Amino acid sequence: MSQQTMIKKTSCAFCANHCAVLVHVTHGKITKIEPNRDHPTSRGHVCERVGYATKWLYHKDQLKYPLKRAGERGGGQWQKMTWDQALDEIAGYLGKMKEEHGSEALAVMEGTYRANPFWPRARFLSLFGNPQNVSHAGIICFLNDCAMDQATIGDDVGAFQEIGKTNCAVFWGQNPVHSFPRTMFSVRRRQESGGLKIIVIDPRFTETAKLADIHLQIRPGTDCALAMGWINIIINERLYDSEFVERWTFGFDELSERAKEYPPEKVSIITGVPTNSIIESARVYATSKPACLFRGVAGDQFGLNSCRVEQARVALRALTGNIDVPGGDLLHEPGPVVGDRMLIRECQLQLAEQISPSQRQRQLGADRFRLMTWPGYELTSKRYEEVYGLPSPIMHRMGVNPTVLWHAILEEKPYPIKAIITWGSNPLMWSPNTKLAHQALKSPNLGLHVVSEFWLTPTAQLADYVLPAASWLERPLCSTFEDMASVVFAGERPITPLGERRDEYEFWRELGVRLGQEDHWPWKTQEEVIEHRLKPLGMSYEEFVNRGCVAGARRYRKYETMGFLTPSKRVELYSIILEKLGYDPLPYYEEPPESPIRTPELTKEYPLILTTGGRTMPLFHSEHRQKGIGMRERHPDPLVDIHPDTALTLGISDGNWVFIETRRGKIKQKARVTEDILPNVVNAEASWWFPEMPGEEPSLHGLWESNANVLTIDDLELCDPITGGWCNRGLLCKVYKAT
Repeated sequence: MSQQTMIKKTSCAFCANHCAVLVHVTHGKITKIEPNRDHPTSRGHVCERVGYATKWLYHKDQLKYPLKRAGERGGGQWQKMTWDQALDEIAGYLGKMKEEHGSEALAVMEGTYRANPFWPRARFLSLFGNPQNVSHAGIICFLNDCAMDQATIGDDVGAFQEIGKTNCAVFWGQNPVHSFPRTMFSVRRRQESGGLKIIVIDPRFTETAKLADIHLQIRPGTDCALAMGWINIIINERLYDSEFVERWTFGFDELSERAKEYPPEKVSIITGVPTNSIIESARVYATSKPACLFRGVAGDQFGLNSCRVEQARVALRALTGNIDVPGGDLLHEPGPVVGDRMLIRECQLQLAEQISPSQRQRQLGADRFRLMTWPGYELTSKRYEEVYGLPSPIMHRMGVNPTVLWHAILEEKPYPIKAIITWGSNPLMWSPNTKLAHQALKSPNLGLHVVSEFWLTPTAQLADYVLPAASWLERPLCSTFEDMASVVFAGERPITPLGERRDEYEFWRELGVRLGQEDHWPWKTQEEVIEHRLKPLGMSYEEFVNRGCVAGARRYRKYETMGFLTPSKRVELYSIILEKLGYDPLPYYEEPPESPIRTPELTKEYPLILTTGGRTMPLFHSEHRQKGIGMRERHPDPLVDIHPDTALTLGISDGNWVFIETRRGKIKQKARVTEDILPNVVNAEASWWFPEMPGEEPSLHGLWESNANVLTIDDLELCDPITGGWCNRGLLCKVYKAT
């Protein structure tokens, strides 16, 4: 190795897995990235995205300087400016807006967690007096599950498992071959050692399903019915852990009564899964203790019934006694703790106490979707704060339904939204009803739209200011997964940010300082914040980086000493918190907003069931579509999976471009004819845009060509009434060859 080459330790943040890497830097430029085989968690495992990271970083289209719109929104005309000038102008607008319309007139849109800190945004909004008007796709991706877990068990369960110790792994709407490769590596290794049973619940015959002992090829949108069917079987056949149920659950009798409504024969009719397969899979899960349930995003995206899927899964974990045991579904606790000293957690930096009770009531959507807004937070946080003496995290856990936000802009009800800050997010690609989102972002009612980004995305093309963000290769790392983990991951800043890129902390701090918050931002850089957080551990920043992560000792069955973090101190099969919020306290199944059963007349015109999504390596959500990096070359076109029998009936051949149409619009994707999907189901890839197409209106980088959210449902009465999650799966569509 050259004397001029330095090796920097950090973790990849192309997704949330935190796979540790060694970054070789020569004369300030990254020349090589390799796995860190000495890291205690990832142990040298990385996915193929890491191999593209250098080309991704140095791509010619990466933003390096602040831009200000010149001309109409969407006109594609920009002028370069300095950071100071941009921040002065943005702060000036926000200050005046606050005087005229109140601090709640600001909204924030943000993206998937990729080791970027969310607490600075929470801190800024708390100090600004904003009620956390934050919208993100977490409402239909993982965080709605966390909210339901908090309501029923007191904390997140199911995000962390010890695969090497489990006897049965259930992959519920998840295909880790593409979404969590490190998990899949552990599964294969555990399977090779013998004794692991795998159950996959998915309408597609995925790579994971091909390894399974049991594959339940379910009708999209009926997952909660299947879960209730499992509960019925486990209770009726007395396969439950009677000791755990007696000591540590609340509402068993009520759940037993509700489960009588879901005999396996009825569930078979609803789901399309044979009765004997439902019974066999329930028995295998219940009798293979320890067992764990891996949840994917599919169950989060059914609209009306989304949260009930996770509520039923929590009940399954509790009935079988698989909560917080080796090989089961683990709870976390604040940490890490070294001796009796604990890292300063992100929740201690969010300053939620600065938001007054009256201002909390003004949070958008809090009157309707109550679990992931202040009403739910204030109920679920009580036991957490009582047990741990810490504020419960709010960072990314609360969320405003985007349709509520768009209507607040367009109709100025319940009050005007005059400014949006979008960071790490491309809402034109993830928001339902793309047409409404586009209309709102173009509206003259919206006085200011700031986007912090790596690229000129379709959303950035409609901004007033576009600020260049520092990537994971240009910022340090100190992550507790938004306080969801009792481990903290470490990383140093590999290189100085390119051009004039800045990390998120610096953006929120500099904006806050200009708005009178200077006393609350004593640390000028992220490195200074990390040093502050490490002080209780008596650990230097250098030692932290060299260790790669710091974890406390794993404790199992923590509930035996402190109870669960619920009002009853038990796992609530009958949820007291949901009841207080005005919802049914027990899980139940409801048909998707569109289905052959709920809307039979619509099925005559739109006979196929549409799911949107499904992960495809090396793409990630709406990212990595730029040509010249290698990832897009691996997967150049948007694909829709169609069964051969369906394709034959429609006159479609593999590789044909086809239209996919719902009542809301149509898009074009390339047909992939495969037996790996049910004949009456098609799966369209989500979030497609084309950076090589013109950025200005009307194209917006091909926004309307293949974006599946043109097809999705956002009607508020058809969203999940608990969290506001919209419907991306289980829709009705028709498919025909594109002319």
